[in-house]
Amino acid sequence: MVNLPTKYVQTIRKIHQEKGEEWLQNFSSLIHYCEKKWSLKVLPPFELSYNFVAPAIKKDGGQVVLKLSVPSKEFYSEVDALRYFAGDGMVRIIDMELNRGILILERLTPGDTLVTLEGDIDATKIAAGIMKTLWVPDKSDSTLPHIEERERSLNNFFKEHPLGKAPITQDLLLKAIHTFRRLLDEKNERYILHGDLHHYNILKAESSWIAIDPKGLVGEREYDTIQFLLNNLPDDNIEPILSKRIGILVDKLKLNERRILAWGFAHTVLSICWSLEDGEDYSELFYKSIFVFEKLHNEKFGCLTK
Repeated sequence: MVNLPTKYVQTIRKIHQEKGEEWLQNFSSLIHYCEKKWSLKVLPPFELSYNFVAPAIKKDGGQVVLKLSVPSKEFYSEVDALRYFAGDGMVRIIDMELNRGILILERLTPGDTLVTLEGDIDATKIAAGIMKTLWVPDKSDSTLPHIEERERSLNNFFKEHPLGKAPITQDLLLKAIHTFRRLLDEKNERYILHGDLHHYNILKAESSWIAIDPKGLVGEREYDTIQFLLNNLPDDNIEPILSKRIGILVDKLKLNERRILAWGFAHTVLSICWSLEDGEDYSELFYKSIFVFEKLHNEKFGCLTK
């Protein structure tokens, strides 16, 4: 029997409400179903956030990862992204049942995250290599969410909080909204993106590094760098680290530095807004990063305006 952490149970109830409660009530039978169908023994889970993820041992001794999600739009987007990336730089799907929210994935060993790698420059170069492998031009039949949904999310926050909500001021909100719209109006080439690529979603697998947990998003490549830039930062003096990371990404991937800085500002404001909407503590490092992105943009390319 798998005992789910209290915080995880609360998260599922909060996000999925009645559907989440039903899923939790049926969780034990879902585990039993998976163990019987795929001849698995499910082991204690990894640290849980929004999905149940656990190692499992097959009858023949092979190892896999069982990922269980409440079936939702986000889950279907993840599956679509995994299919588009087709295992090239991305963890492979072994089997699935979409209507039950079940994914059987390859087990990456040793499975250490990119955070464990000493040397920020080396980590950034590895991330750049994965980005280059993953990104593919958008396809007309793509059903993934588009970056415009992120813009709508920011606009909705502004409608709810027209004067801002601490620590996000009205001025920051208006600048972020204007920046989103200006960048979208420029109509850069669209790609299928990971949507949440950062140090904790890049794992060591034998002699290579592999991405996991794509959200799936259609947008421009510069936008997909921001979550990596925001993660694993020191508590103080973050500007030199961000500048070095951006320089490596621009060089290795031939990206537009102005757009990275502008997206960095706009998305980081949005990220803080998401935390406030969810009633969670916002990241102080993310908040500091807003002003680093803005400063670097203003120094090199002129002021962001509202």
